[in-house]
Amino acid sequence: MSAPERAGGIRALTASWRPAEIGLVALRVVAVVTVLVGVPHYPDSAAHRFYDIAHHPGVPWRDTPVEYAIGDYVVIRAVGWGSLSLARGLLAVVAFVADLVAWRAVRHGWGRDAALRYLWLGAPLLIFIYRRSDLVPVALAALALAWARRDRERAGRIALAATVLTKVWPLVVAPALALERRTRVLATAAIAAAAGLAAWIAIGGVGALRQVGTFRGSTGWEIGSTIGVPVWALTGQHRFEEGANRSGTIPRGAPEALLLATVATVTAVWLLARRRDEVPAGAPAMAAVAALLAFAPVFSPQYVAWLLPWAAVAGGDGRRWTWLGAAPVIITGALVTIWYVDVDLGPGANQLVLGARNLSVIVIVVVYLVEALRGRRA
Repeated sequence: MSAPERAGGIRALTASWRPAEIGLVALRVVAVVTVLVGVPHYPDSAAHRFYDIAHHPGVPWRDTPVEYAIGDYVVIRAVGWGSLSLARGLLAVVAFVADLVAWRAVRHGWGRDAALRYLWLGAPLLIFIYRRSDLVPVALAALALAWARRDRERAGRIALAATVLTKVWPLVVAPALALERRTRVLATAAIAAAAGLAAWIAIGGVGALRQVGTFRGSTGWEIGSTIGVPVWALTGQHRFEEGANRSGTIPRGAPEALLLATVATVTAVWLLARRRDEVPAGAPAMAAVAALLAFAPVFSPQYVAWLLPWAAVAGGDGRRWTWLGAAPVIITGALVTIWYVDVDLGPGANQLVLGARNLSVIVIVVVYLVEALRGRRA
């Protein structure tokens, strides 16, 4: 391809962009450059952890505890092999690329308006999200559903299997494929994921699953979780345990009860969605992810990024309440910005803001279920 042809291709690509898209993508370029240049007092806990894991001798999960699944471990090895500063830079580039991939996936699957909403929704998180790897499974999940929707089923199967082997949360949006009548994608992806799981167990042993499920055997509630916030407020104490600030002690049987509640709520969401005329990757997927976050014993700030594609799609269906998906994102972005500029809110204010974020997530689930039940009775 000649240089004029390449230039024409670039012009043709950008000519269809709206000014808002150009500005929001430019904002992302500024965000990734900021990380690459390096701001010393900004925390890089993920880069530190990835560097430690990548440089630790022996077999992961067997010789050293690792709280990441095998898909995440591939990312860790890709970014953590060099120096700590290189790990920070590579992680930023990976997250930035994943962000753009998710944006294009939303555009490919659900149109330009949804893609623009994705860019707007993700903007409050730019202060920190390129210092985490959570946009990788977001991009893979969005690609899986978008490709399946556009009849690229083989690519969708691969993306979905890779997503599930990276994080567990995309399982709650997978039923959208059944509602889209893409059951072949689900079946093939399940087989591929099972093969990947078998390979992971062969490498790390059965204990690898426990390490990931319990975050290396943590015993306390993460202080940002739905239960962790009130526990922190009541006890007035927290500690740093296995990579996160935690409070109290998780009682025996509580994780199983929360898992059961999550499964029951997510199942209810999708059973109700089956009878409704709506885009499965929109409000139902957003409500399913919100349910997972509401019952999770860990709710780190970056987890709100899991809502982005589905909130973007849901925002176009004409129902005002679907914009509730922006609330936890905006609250999280504002709170982390305050942390990053070294403003000390104190425990009480932090608890109030985190509680408001968690309440907004719960409201998404409740509103969807109430609306769906009312529609069913009508």
